[in-house]
Amino acid sequence: MKINLFALMIACLVASCGSADVNENEIAISDTSSKEEMYIAKKEQLQELEAAVNADTDYSERKLRQQLVATYATFTNQYNQDDMAAEYLFRAGKLANEIGKPRRAIDFLMNAHDGYPLFNKRTEAAFLVGFIYENVLNDRIMAQTAYEKVIELYPESSWADDAQASIQLLYLTDSEKIKRFKEQNQN
Repeated sequence: MKINLFALMIACLVASCGSADVNENEIAISDTSSKEEMYIAKKEQLQELEAAVNADTDYSERKLRQQLVATYATFTNQYNQDDMAAEYLFRAGKLANEIGKPRRAIDFLMNAHDGYPLFNKRTEAAFLVGFIYENVLNDRIMAQTAYEKVIELYPESSWADDAQASIQLLYLTDSEKIKRFKEQNQN
């Protein structure tokens, strides 16, 4: 009886090893289709969340916006070579700033700028970093650094002009800014 049990165990082991190739192939095919399905599901989830956020005109649905930012981040981490990855990082940056997460916004915008050299909104992303430092975080030194980067990298752009104007106003008091605007309006 002991011999038959031992023989049965060996037979089961051999049978399971023999079918391992089939199972591995099935798993590989399954993994590929599940990756494609996950990709499609993520894209659909992003589209649904964007539609829901865009339909929310009173900006009261903070959790929905947070969920969209998190979904943008997850998507771009998983599919950083996707054609929309830079755009999603950019959108995540703008939205993170809107929901009161300025440092996270800066990270997203810098990743969109630095990680995607062909992204068509790189200049705007670089400018927005300075804008957030200046107007949200009240960090004039970092704002100036970011604005100077825009001027250095994109001297012919309208964003460079805006960055230059922002630097000129950066250290003025509110009354000095008002005085300057009045003078400009008179000219």
